[in-house]
Amino acid sequence: MSARIAFVTGGAQGIGEAIAIRLAEDGLDVAVLDIKGKEEQLQAVAKKVEQLGRRSCWVLGDVTVEQDVKNAVNHVVQILGGLDVMVANAGITLFKPFLETSIEEWGKQLAVNATGTMLCFKIAAEQMIKQGRGGRIIGASSGAGKKGTFCMSAYSASKFAVRGLTQAVGEHPASCT
Repeated sequence: MSARIAFVTGGAQGIGEAIAIRLAEDGLDVAVLDIKGKEEQLQAVAKKVEQLGRRSCWVLGDVTVEQDVKNAVNHVVQILGGLDVMVANAGITLFKPFLETSIEEWGKQLAVNATGTMLCFKIAAEQMIKQGRGGRIIGASSGAGKKGTFCMSAYSASKFAVRGLTQAVGEHPASCT
């Protein structure tokens, strides 16, 4: 049986990098995605995965752009041979008092953290259903997604959304996801 294949968004650094490395240590081949400007970091993460004896690839994309997510999933499938685990980890944090948060800042937080997660879930689920071998879809949230956090209202709202979406999608069999 071939190795399972994982795809980690926001995989160039921090938690995303740590997730990618752990998945490789656990025997999965791993693809990582992040935004333009993170090419060197993505290459470094992919190299670390390969040094653990796993296959890897990296891709640039914006999780808020549906076609970018579709292209990224297609790239992973083409290079690594499928998709078994999606970790929707890409996210941004805004530390700002609620009354000073602009509608643009609010929208960007929700676009990246919540809508980006939804797009990753949807496109990954479509691929997994097409493959017919099941899979796992994981949404990265935070403590701010369980309890609102001072000076992080937009971030907290976006992570509550991720938590709710993850729970809702998890309640449905693949046939109606």
